[in-house]
Order: sequence, then C-alpha cells, then structure tokens
Amino acid sequence: MAARFTLASGITSRLDAFSDYISTFSKRSLSLLILLTVTISVCFLYSSQSPNLLSTTTDGFRFGHNESHLLSAGTYDCARCEQPPNLAKLEPKQIWEACLDPGVVPEYYMTVVMVARNDDYAGNQFHRLQNAIDSTYALAEKTKTLIELLIIEWNPPAGRRGIRDTYRYRRSKYLTYRIITVPRKIHETLRGKEGPEALEYEGKNVGIRFARGEFIVCTNQDDIWSPNMHNAVVSRSFRKKMFYTQYQDSHVSYDELPGTIVDVPSFTTDDGLLESCSFDAYEPHAFAFPAPQVIDTTNFLVIAHEASDFTLAHRDTWQMTRGYREAGAKTWIDMELVLTAAWTLDIPVTYTRDTLSCHQQHHTVVHPNSDADNRDVDVGRMMSKEEIHMNEEGQWGLQNVKIWENGLHCEVFRGGLGV
Repeated sequence: MAARFTLASGITSRLDAFSDYISTFSKRSLSLLILLTVTISVCFLYSSQSPNLLSTTTDGFRFGHNESHLLSAGTYDCARCEQPPNLAKLEPKQIWEACLDPGVVPEYYMTVVMVARNDDYAGNQFHRLQNAIDSTYALAEKTKTLIELLIIEWNPPAGRRGIRDTYRYRRSKYLTYRIITVPRKIHETLRGKEGPEALEYEGKNVGIRFARGEFIVCTNQDDIWSPNMHNAVVSRSFRKKMFYTQYQDSHVSYDELPGTIVDVPSFTTDDGLLESCSFDAYEPHAFAFPAPQVIDTTNFLVIAHEASDFTLAHRDTWQMTRGYREAGAKTWIDMELVLTAAWTLDIPVTYTRDTLSCHQQHHTVVHPNSDADNRDVDVGRMMSKEEIHMNEEGQWGLQNVKIWENGLHCEVFRGGLGV
C-alpha cells in the first residue's frame, strides 16, 4: 500500500511539474505545437494504404484547389473573373512553371493522361478524340469529382492547328484541362529526325511527371469511360501501392465488334457515350475490385494485354516505377510496365473484367518495331528479378532535357466561354 502511494505521489508530482512546464509556453508556441501535431497526423494518414482524408468526400480536394494556377501564356482563363493579384508582374517563366507545377499534395482526385497530335491518327481522329474529351467531361460532371484532363501534344505537325484550337472543351467546375506541348525540337533531341513522329510512352511519362491528381490513369486518345468507371470514382475504390488494369479486346479489324470495342458517332450526348460503353456491374457507390492477381508467366499476357488503354495507380506509385521504360524499349511497353511493378517492385496488380473504359474502333495501325515481339525482354528473367527494365533515376519524363530552353509549352484552362 505504501509503495503504491509512493508511486502515485511520484506520478502526481511529475504531472504537476509537467503542468508548470506547459504553463511557461506562450499561446503562440502552443498553437504551433498543435499545428505541427495535426500536420504530422495528416501526413501519416495520407501515407497509409487506406484512402486519405482528401479522398473520402466529394469535395475533399477543394481546400487545396488553387484557382490562381489557371494561367495560360500570361492571360487568365476567365475573362470576367477576378484575376490573381500581381498577374502583370509575373515573368513568362513564372507562369510556365506555375502551369507545370504538380504540387506537393494533389489538387484533384484523378488525372487522366493521354497523348495526341493533330495528324488524323488511324482515321477519323477528330471525332474519336472529341468523344474521349467529352467522356472525361461527363465523368467529372456526373460524379462531381475534381478531375484533370492532361493532354500531351507530342510533336505537333507543321501547318495544322493545335489540339487546343481544334476541339471543344466544355466548362465544368469539376474539370480542368491542361495541354503540355512537346515541340519538334525536343522530339528530335530524343529520337533524331528518323523514326515515329509521336512517342506515346515518353509522352505519358511527361503526364505522370506533372500530373496534379492523387490517382493517375494513363489511357489513349480514343477511349471512353463506362458506368463502372463512374461508380469506381464515386465509390473511391482506388488504393495506394496498387496498379490497376482491365480486360480489353485486341485492337484489330472486326466484322462484328466485341464488347470493349465500340463505334460511337461524333458529338454524341453524354448519356449516349455511357450507353455506348454500357458496362455497369454494381449498385451505385458500391463498386468493388477483386483481390490483386498473382502474375506469372502463364497469365501475364492476359492481365497486361492492351494495358495502354487503362493503367491506373497513385501518383507516388507511378514514381516508384519511374514511368514507362524509354531507353531501349521496343514493343509491349505497357505490358513491361505492369511486369516491372509486379515482379521488380513487388507492387500488387488488380486486374478486373468489369470494364472501366472502351476503345473506339479505328483502322489498324502497324507501329515501328511491332514485329520485334518484344525480343529484348526475357519475362522469365524479369520474374526472377535477374533482369530489370526501368529508367534510370532522373532519366525519364524529359527530366534530362532543358525543357524551358527547348520550348516545352503548357497551358491550363477550364473550357467554355470563360465568362
């Protein structure tokens, strides 16, 4: 009893001393201490596997959504809106850097990355890309989720209007458009004057590098979203430290189109786009992914097939892979990325047959090196971690190119009339 009383007395005296110590703090110091504690707690929650605090509500990102970055070549996007203070005092490079800045924390739930150039790729490019733009508008507007559509315009053809001046961009308080243009000078720095005119995966890497979304989905300029994707977004189904792929039919000519290949009229309605890619597997707000798939040499061709149409991961997870491989890559680069995630980095891969996007039908295009059959990749050695196919640190996404001096262009806007 005496011992217990002595221990209690010791605790009491220590508490009294601690109270006296705390009382010596000023209110300002206590406020800073509380702020630091809250900041550390938020960072811990954000880094966990569970959805972070920004993701759990529809408007969760709005507190960090910085409208002042809506600058394009020195002019504000909205003609009648109040302009950011001291806009006239900003140097062109400051505006350019603001446009490219990915931010310390995400400003959007999702960034949709696609690569395009105005060259009528595979025929009827105009209506296919317009449908893809409109489908992303509908995704943001119908789910009431902050989304960024980031188009990488790679090596624009001379004598043709650019992507910004050719397509319709409807205005939504939930969707922001950004176009990063990689000029011919930078293209030739990477590939010389020979070879393909557009580098899809280098372009997607630029998008991954500068994206402002918490989750980044790399897709193509002719893919449209299904009701499943709408449901997955409102259900906040995506997780960190995970790659997501989906079933996708091959991009070949068909007499009768399979389910995930669709033929959509130009300028169809938003509901028409959803009906064209009509996969809807779950009740609203209840979308669920299957368990991650164990990838081996018997199933990788299925899980990573046509992954260029849909590969999604958290922004931090994309950084772990260092994007798609650039140096030495030939074909199946999208598949190689999935295998690198699963085998080299031990990142789980979730593969779903609940279609999230459909590919619009177009003429078959034979790409350079398509007959190489990925002969530079030994999947068995990749699986055993004997071969690693990753970019060197700082050697992807134009990190090794002087992008300001070589004319990389960036513009960000909300679309519509802007009044």
